[in-house]
Amino acid sequence: MAKHQEYWFKRRRYGWGWTPATWQGWLSILAFLSVVVGAGLQLPPKPQQPRGGELAGLFVILIGSTVILTLISYAKGPSPRWRWGKKPSDDPSEDI
Repeated sequence: MAKHQEYWFKRRRYGWGWTPATWQGWLSILAFLSVVVGAGLQLPPKPQQPRGGELAGLFVILIGSTVILTLISYAKGPSPRWRWGKKPSDDPSEDI
């Protein structure tokens, strides 16, 4: 007997993508934001201009964390599709 999978993310009502639906989804978003803010805080203060290597490292962290969050969303959420509003055919277990 297959166990029902609970999605961490559900499809957004407008546009393409996901919205966190469980505490695990919100924790994933919080971890992503912590990494992004932490990486930004590693840059030197404004009077001192960051060097190219520092900016390159920041972009690598930003792109890498975005890819990881997207992969988690694909694995723990329904397949994304374009939506614009609520429809009678929406599945409440997949759609907000």
